[in-house]
Amino acid sequence: MKRLAAQLFITVLTALLTPHAEAEPRPVLLAESRIEFSIKQMGVTVSGLFRKFDAQIELDPQHLESAHAEVTVEIGSLTTGDDDADQIALDKPWLNRAQFPQARFVSSSVKRTGDQRYEVSGMLTVRGQSRPITVPLQTQSQADGSVLATGSFTLRRADFGIGGGEWNQGDIVAKDVPVMFRLVLGAPR
Repeated sequence: MKRLAAQLFITVLTALLTPHAEAEPRPVLLAESRIEFSIKQMGVTVSGLFRKFDAQIELDPQHLESAHAEVTVEIGSLTTGDDDADQIALDKPWLNRAQFPQARFVSSSVKRTGDQRYEVSGMLTVRGQSRPITVPLQTQSQADGSVLATGSFTLRRADFGIGGGEWNQGDIVAKDVPVMFRLVLGAPR
């Protein structure tokens, strides 16, 4: 009995002295997740999405200091439903997929702003240009144990050198691009 009590004491002491492990990463269920955008061109809204992306999300609401998010988007997977528009968007003056095949967001901190609401700060890199950004995030637990994470932010084209020349004059193409995401996170691995 003394041996069992000693083992239990050592186990509890070790657990108390060991720093909290980082949250288990949750796999993103890509078939149920989306990263979408819309842009106004001559007053007409053009919407699209990226079909290929990867996301690694670690979010334990009890230990936000260890939270981390990393999202990588394959630029060539852009689709608006119009092949001509897609080719223009992927060409050199715009997203330049040949030289910059990926966009990436890497978080640096997560702050709670309400019940299942957060602000995720980090660096967004598009076309080789990195800028700090803060993204509002809302989570919702699902009946199957998955978590739905949604949010949106506005990307300023000029901050990343997207477009240029005549496209940046007047109101031909809006300067701001709303980006919306819906990520379904499965159970921890």
